Order: sequence, then structure tokens, then C-alpha cells
Amino acid sequence: MIKNIVFDVGKVLIGWSPEKSMDMIGFSPEEKQAVMNALFTDKKIWNEEDRGVLSREEMSDYLVSQAPELEGLIRKFYENAVISVTPMEYSREWISNLKKGGYGVYVLSNFGEYAQKRAVELGAINFLDLVDGYIFSYMIKEIKPDRAIYDALCDRYGLEACECLFIDDVEENIRGAEAAGMQGMLFTGYEEALDELGRLGVEI
Repeated sequence: MIKNIVFDVGKVLIGWSPEKSMDMIGFSPEEKQAVMNALFTDKKIWNEEDRGVLSREEMSDYLVSQAPELEGLIRKFYENAVISVTPMEYSREWISNLKKGGYGVYVLSNFGEYAQKRAVELGAINFLDLVDGYIFSYMIKEIKPDRAIYDALCDRYGLEACECLFIDDVEENIRGAEAAGMQGMLFTGYEEALDELGRLGVEI
């Protein structure tokens, strides 16, 4: 029986696009494509940012090492990467409705410390006051899809994994949650998620 809903944040509860951030910074199409190719072809490049084990200066240096010829652009992007974050218009209502339905609601997300706090300042992460608990990866130096981060959420809040439904937009992270004993649901859109929750017996 599902008693708790566990949300990822990026592209589920908030919107963010590196391309949009680059547009807002003022990159040309050619500059944007070069930085995208250097930093986003392999998403694992960002794992240490999310894990929170490097300082911002160390992380900036690491990103530059991926394409030293783009140093100026990479440093400029990294300093302003979060500026395009936006709240999803449905996030607070969705969480509130789940709470009214008697469900525990938690957040479990890969997020670096600076980016997470900046997203709060910019009003994108505007729902932490509503949830029953949260873990951002930098807080415990563990990242999805490693089992340790799912176990940490359950341990911290006294949850039974089998009673948790984890919602994420990344298939690999869903598999990680399932390996930890949770149920998983791949997020492809808000309306689709509501339909799937209904099929799973989650009433809101």
C-alpha cells in the first residue's frame, strides 16, 4: 500500500534548462552549442556537483578541464547556470492535495548546495514548507541512483520503502528506487502522472 509520495525536483517540480540559462546570459548559438557539447553530452560530468564534495572553485576548474579552450564561457555559464529555474505552476497544489489525502510527501533530489539554495532564492523551489521531509544529495554526499540515498531518506524519516512511491523523470533513478524496495513511476508530465497515480490507487 502506498503511504508516501517521494518526488524528484528537477523537471518534475521545477523547470530548468541549460540552454535557456545560456540564452539569458547572452551566449551566441555557436557558443551555446559548444558549451552544451562540452558539459552535457555526458551527464555524469555533474555528479560531483550533486554529491557536494567539491568547492565551487574546484567544480569550476573541473568543468573547464572538460574543454579548456572554452574556459571563459564555461566559467560564465557555471556562475549563472541556475538563472533559468522556474516553479512548475502545479507543484504546490499537487503536494497540498496529496497531503490532504493523507499521504506523506517527501523530496529526494540530486542537487548541489549552491544551486539548491539559489533555486530557493529565485522562487523555483517554493514547496519545502509543505513537505514532510527532504534530502538533497549534497546534504549526505550521496547521489541517485545509488541505493544509499534512498535508504537515507527512509532511515531519516522512519519510512518503509515498500510504502513509498518515487516519482522521477530519469529511468535510471526509478530503477535505483526499485532496487531499494520502493515503487517507482517515471514522470513524463503532470496530467500523465495524475492518471498513473489514479491507476495505482492514490486518491487526491
